[in-house]
Amino acid sequence: MGMKHASWWLAGALIWGFAEATFFFIVPDILLTAAVLMLGFRPALRFAVAAAGAACVGGLIMFAWGANDPGAARGFLLSVPLVGDDLLVRVASEIAGAWPINLTLGALTGAPFKIYAVEAGAAGLNPAIFVIVGFAARMARFGLAIILTALGLAFARRMGLERLAPYGLAVVWVVIYGTYLMIRLGA
Repeated sequence: MGMKHASWWLAGALIWGFAEATFFFIVPDILLTAAVLMLGFRPALRFAVAAAGAACVGGLIMFAWGANDPGAARGFLLSVPLVGDDLLVRVASEIAGAWPINLTLGALTGAPFKIYAVEAGAAGLNPAIFVIVGFAARMARFGLAIILTALGLAFARRMGLERLAPYGLAVVWVVIYGTYLMIRLGA
C-alpha cells in the first residue's frame, strides 16, 4: 500500500474535508492537488466530491451549533488559528446579503466555510439549501485548485520538468499560506 493507494487518499479527503469544516485550518486542497500529481485528474475530482460531502456534514454540525448557541460557536471559531473578529463580522454581513454568491466567493478569498456555517445557522437559513450551496461552493474551489494543478502539471511535462512538479506544488502552497498568514496577521 504505497502513495498511490486510492483508498488512503479517499479516507484522507473525507477526514480532511470534515476537519477543515469544523476545527482544522489547513485546506484539503493541498491533498487534492497532490492527488493530481500522484493519481491523476479524475481520481482527484472523485476525492474532491468526497471532501466536499464531508465538509457539508461538518458544516451541518457547525450550522446547528450556530443556530442553537451562536455565542459559543463564535467563541470557538475565534480559537481557530487565523480567524479573527473581522472575519466573523464580514461573513455575518455576507450571510445577510446574497449569501450563496458570497459563500462561493468566500471560499476563494480566505473566509473559512465553518464561519459561513455558523453564521448561516445563526441567521436561521434553511439547512438543506445551505448544504446544497455549500457543496457547490466547496466543489467550485476544489475543482479550481485541481484544474490549475493539472494545467501546471501539463506545462511541466511539456517543458520536460515533470519530476519537479511536486516541488513546484509545494512552493505554491507555501506562497499561498505565507501570503494568507501575512494578510491575517496584518488584519
